[in-house]
Amino acid sequence: MISVAIELKKVRKTYGTEAVQTVALDDVDLTIDNGKFVVVLGPSGSGKSTLLNVMSGLDHLDEGKITIDDYAIDSMSDKALTQFRREHLGFIFQQYNLLQTLTVKENVEIGARLVEDALDSEKVLDDVGLSDHLNKYPFQLSGGEQQRVSIARALVKRPKILFCDEPTGAVDEETAKSVLEILQNLNKKYETTIVLITHNASIAKLAHSIVKMNSGKIVGVETNKPQEARKISWND
Repeated sequence: MISVAIELKKVRKTYGTEAVQTVALDDVDLTIDNGKFVVVLGPSGSGKSTLLNVMSGLDHLDEGKITIDDYAIDSMSDKALTQFRREHLGFIFQQYNLLQTLTVKENVEIGARLVEDALDSEKVLDDVGLSDHLNKYPFQLSGGEQQRVSIARALVKRPKILFCDEPTGAVDEETAKSVLEILQNLNKKYETTIVLITHNASIAKLAHSIVKMNSGKIVGVETNKPQEARKISWND
C-alpha cells in the first residue's frame, strides 16, 4: 500500500483586512502519495503558490488541517516548523538564491550541514551533471547550471519532499527541459516526493498526478502516465 506524504483537509487561507478579504485557498482537500511527482497547475492568481507555501509550512493557514507523514504541521510553532522544514523538506525556487562568494561545492555543502545524514555533495553534483564545475562560482555558470546547483543543494539533505516553485520560469525551453529531466530522474532514483507548481500545461505531462487549481479551489485531480521531459511538446 502506498503511504501518504501530504494530506490537507478543509484548508482555508485569506489575505487582507476584515473589510476587504481575498480568499487564496477555499476549503481545499488534497492527498499526495509518497514517492510521486505531482504538478499543481493553474493560471496566475489561482492559489497554487499559496497552496505550496501553506502545505510546506512556509506560511500559516487560517483554517483546516495539514499533515506530512503524520506530523500535524498546522499546529506547530514557528520554531518547530523551521526545524521540521530543515530536517524533512527541500525547496527549489525560480530564483536560485546561491551565495555568490562560495563555490558550487560550498553552496551545496551548506545544505548538507543542515542535517546529520546528508548525501555526499560531490555525488549529488554528479547526479545533476555538475561534477566538472565543483570549484566554479555562480557568476561563472549559466542560468540552467545555477538552477542545477540549487537542486543539488536541496537534494543533498535527503528531503522527504521536494517543493518546486516555478523552477524553470527564468530559463529557456531547452534549459527548462534539462532541469525537468534532472528532477524526473531524481524522483526515480531517490523516490523523493516532488510537488511542482507551474502555469505551463506542458510541464504537467511529467507528473504522476496533476492538481488543477482556479480561484483558490482545486477543480480537478488527474492521474497521468508521465512522459519523459525531453519528449514533451512545450506549446501544446
